[in-house]
Amino acid sequence: MMFPRSAFWSYGLAFLGAHLAFMPLLVLLLPRRGEALFPDDAAVLLSLLLLTGGAVAGLSHIVAGALSDRWMRRYGNRRGLIAIGAGLLFLSYIGFALANSKETLFAAIVYFQIALNCCFAPLGVLLADHFPDELKGRLSGLSNAALPTATLLVAPVAWLFPEDDFRAFILIGIVAVMCMMPLLLFWKLGDAIGNDASASKQGRAFTPRLKVDFALAWTSRLLVQTGAAFAIGYIYLYITEAGIAEGAWQDAGASEILAALTAPAAGLAIVATLLGGAISDLKAMRRVPLFVSACVFGLGMAMLAILPQLGWFFIAYGLLQIGLSAFLSVDTAMVAQLVGASSRRGLWLGVMNLSNTLPSIIAPSIALVALSAEDVASALAHLFAGFAIAAFVSGFLMLLIRTVR
Repeated sequence: MMFPRSAFWSYGLAFLGAHLAFMPLLVLLLPRRGEALFPDDAAVLLSLLLLTGGAVAGLSHIVAGALSDRWMRRYGNRRGLIAIGAGLLFLSYIGFALANSKETLFAAIVYFQIALNCCFAPLGVLLADHFPDELKGRLSGLSNAALPTATLLVAPVAWLFPEDDFRAFILIGIVAVMCMMPLLLFWKLGDAIGNDASASKQGRAFTPRLKVDFALAWTSRLLVQTGAAFAIGYIYLYITEAGIAEGAWQDAGASEILAALTAPAAGLAIVATLLGGAISDLKAMRRVPLFVSACVFGLGMAMLAILPQLGWFFIAYGLLQIGLSAFLSVDTAMVAQLVGASSRRGLWLGVMNLSNTLPSIIAPSIALVALSAEDVASALAHLFAGFAIAAFVSGFLMLLIRTVR
């Protein structure tokens, strides 16, 4: 099946919008708002906000995935639900812009996660809906390049708004929704594949080996994503508490240092994401690239733990972003292959997405315990080391999968 080039780019741009909706928020805007309003309680407040958001995200993504399956059966695509989610998403950013108390921050994060997953869940199923296996690696590379690209855009937001500012929230909300508009307006993806009766019957009967491989993939992603959730949510506080500013950076604030870290790291990660997906297609294999990328991610986390100097931070954060982005690129393609034959793939991908959302509960829960036992800088360093080990385990689990090469 031939696709117009615009189908690929509108698909990738929509994913950029979805990632833009949460990356600057979780990395910069939300931690900074919490620090501005409650400077003596910022770490605990951030942990509780992330914990609440993660719980809501996990449930809402499964519900939205199942709802998108019903929408698909009725209307033939998931376009309408994505559009509804995009509209709700913009309204959530108005809520964040106006939030000025703990209660309003918690209300904003709950509403935001419901809105985000209303559009993110059906977006995530499009790869299995519309694209054959031989294109899945490249398309997952394109969609997952959205993560480092969104990270890259944290830098100009930090430079434009060096202090907490309601306009930063409004700007991100507008840009995120605008990125989704080409896909929604023109919808060049064509008809869904794999929806005939035989495919549906095959999809409903997972073999025992496929169930084992699905569980291995789920656990492996959980381990990496828990480390990623911790790094995304706490890197700003780690920079603040670890005292890494030196030389010409001694007078720089945490926002400026974070911006300088993210820009080069994200550029490298975009390249790694696209190459990872393309290579896994060309070589027709997913497991080895997943093992390598998980280990690269783990190495970056370990370096952040044991080398808290600014120069090493640039290298470590770059490795972290490269490994994470390449891992998610190839992993997305592999999971789409595992569930692609099922008529309930929206639900299955909703279950798989728990490995993306549970980390948002697990990471801050562990952080809360660690922060209560020792000073902030030491606790964060120890957690970076622990999640590095988890990443190495994740890579090993990927090698045990058998139904996908």
